[in-house]
Parts: sequence; C-alpha cells; structure tokens
Amino acid sequence: MRTMYIDLSPSRMVITRLLGKITPSAYFGILSPVHLAEFPDPPLPDDNWVRVRNHMCGICGSDLHQLYLDADLRAAPLALPAHRRVYLGHEMVGTVIEAGAAVKNVRPGDRVVRWGRGDDCLARGEKELCAPCQRGHRVLCERASDPRDHEPVGGGFGDSFIIPAASLVPIPPTLRDEQAIFVEPTAVAIHAAWRRIPREGERILIIGCGTIGYLLMQVLKIIQPTCQITAIAQYPWQAELAHEFGAAHTILTNEDMHERVAEITGAKVYRKGGGNTMLIGGFDVIFDVVGLPRTLQNALRWSRARGTVVLVGVHLHPMTVDLTPVWYQEVNLLGAVGHDEVLWANKRISTFRLAIDWMLDGLLDTAPLLTHTFALDAYKEAFQVATQKNRYRSIKVAFDQF
Repeated sequence: MRTMYIDLSPSRMVITRLLGKITPSAYFGILSPVHLAEFPDPPLPDDNWVRVRNHMCGICGSDLHQLYLDADLRAAPLALPAHRRVYLGHEMVGTVIEAGAAVKNVRPGDRVVRWGRGDDCLARGEKELCAPCQRGHRVLCERASDPRDHEPVGGGFGDSFIIPAASLVPIPPTLRDEQAIFVEPTAVAIHAAWRRIPREGERILIIGCGTIGYLLMQVLKIIQPTCQITAIAQYPWQAELAHEFGAAHTILTNEDMHERVAEITGAKVYRKGGGNTMLIGGFDVIFDVVGLPRTLQNALRWSRARGTVVLVGVHLHPMTVDLTPVWYQEVNLLGAVGHDEVLWANKRISTFRLAIDWMLDGLLDTAPLLTHTFALDAYKEAFQVATQKNRYRSIKVAFDQF
C-alpha cells in the first residue's frame, strides 16, 4: 500500500508550523508530519471490511487545512479523540478488490465512492443506531469518538485503502470517474441547501466561488428554479462561471460589498466611524461557504430581519464575530456539515444517491469544475495549484495516477 497520511505528533506539528512561517516547503520537509509512504498491504481486520483500489481522488479544502496544519487546538472538534494518523483523501472513486465474508452492499469489481470516515454506527456494525444515524445523518454519529477495535488504513491520496463496507456507496457504470469524485461534495451541497430550502422568488447569497459554492448554485436552481442567486467571488473569472451556473448577480470582493448588497436587495446602508456598517433589509438566505470571521460577520449583517445564514465553510479556529444581528434582527444562524437523507419527489433518499441521479440526468454539470489532474508523485505541485487559485485558475484539483 502506498498512501499519504499526517502523523499526529505534537512536536512535528509545532516545528512545522514555525518553519512554515519562513517557507511553505516546510510543510512537506523532513520534519513535517505529512508523509507519502509505502508499506505492506494490511489484512482486512473483520469480515465486514473491504479493500478498495483508487482510480481518482479530488483535493478537498479540508485536506488542505490538515496539510497546512490550519487549526487551533482550542477549537471544539479538536477536543475529541482522534486517530493516531489522518489518512488524506475522501473525494475518491475506486474499485472494490477484496471483500469480507459478511459484506453485502458491495462486491469485488464494484465501483464505489466513499461515504465517510468509517466511525459511525453502521460502519461499527452497531445493531441499535444512534439518533443521527437513524435519520441518515451519519456524520453526526454520537458514537464516532468512542474507542474501536480497528481503524481504517489508507485514503484517497494513495493506491488503495481498507475500510468498513458500510462506508462505501456503489455507483453505476454510466457515471464517469471524473463525475464520481464530485458525488461527495455534491452531497454536502445538497445537505446545506436543505438546511434552509429556498422559497419561490427568494433572494439567495452564496459567499464563496469554489467547488461547493458552484455545486450549491446548481442544487438551489434544481430545487427552486425561481430563486434569485447572487454570488461573491474573489476573481472575475470565478464570477463569469457563477453566471454560467445560474447566478443572476455577482459581487467581487474588491468592490464596496455593502453598497452592492443594498443595490441588489433594496436594503438601506448605515455607516458609523471605525468601519461599522449595518444594513436594514438584505438577503432572505445566505450560505457562507468560506467560513472566515469576516465572511460570517458580513453574512449576519447582510441578512434581512428573520433571514437565515447557513454556515458551510470550515474554519478550525475560535472566532471574534459580532453576533448582535442574531438578537437585534433575529437572524437565524445554522450550521451544515456532511451529508444526510432528504425528502425529494415524495421519497426519502440519501444525498449521495440524489447527487448521482442528478448527475446522470444531466441536471448537474461538473465538467467545468475539474481543472487540473496530477500523478500522486507530483503532490507538491498539485497542492500548490490547489491553493493558488487565481494564478492557475484552479477549482478542483485531483490525483488520477497512483
């Protein structure tokens, strides 16, 4: 097995962070906790596990956060127990090459995508499911941090991995690998949209023109074609693509964004000294796909009274954010993580299956989003392209040669 992982060594992490302030190459240096290693294929530890050979894997923003150690140890999720190693890559597609005797949902030769980390009730083989797993939101499993007998080994950034079969979703042969790597992020976008389904004619703001942002634009147009979408982009080329995906308006971050929001929504702008700006009126629903303190604070101030802000972006640091709009304007602040099951066309369906169906039906276009592919050996260049978006016009960067 050849795979990339992060060794959760506090000393290596501290040293690498310090050196990373001098040169970004420190994150992949000899003292870094990031490793690309090769070792003998581990045996399947239980009869409900499988071995998967990877075809392709996308680089997710969460992978980059981990690679560049972008987290504060005071952040709530970091208080939970973690695996000794973090194997990178979950936006994968591959083929099952070995299955334990008890596996029923997949068999050798099946192409699959990955549902999750392998920590939830179904992956553990629990007979009684916790409340989140019962409703299909397995990312919120209440047992995910409990001790376990075996841990998954390997990830999408490698040639293979082993995992409980319940953590995999079979895909049809008509779904191409280049589409399949977007199934998981599309499932995330669908779940985010269902946190506050837009109503007819509502004004929607999406902060962030990356993979999730572009998928979310398409998802919202599928479930509510009459909603009016505005997208905030850093660069003009991102704004152009946002229009292609259904955005009626775009705002660039170098504009006076408060004035542009007021222009689009009819809100009134009020300014005080020290850069304190407030809007009365604004968007009905705002999806913050970036998740930085400044984007969340803007989102809360750009929402109409009793509007909704859905926080989708990941920022593993404590924030200093003005939450007074939650009280003063009764703005609803919701979080969205992972994927679940939703009601669509009068039936309960997983967001993974819905993502696959919409791709096969031609409702979701992922082709413009896959901008670069690399062999795993070129991982340093791949991560550079993934982080320097304007220089390379990158959206989704993927590994496709293992």
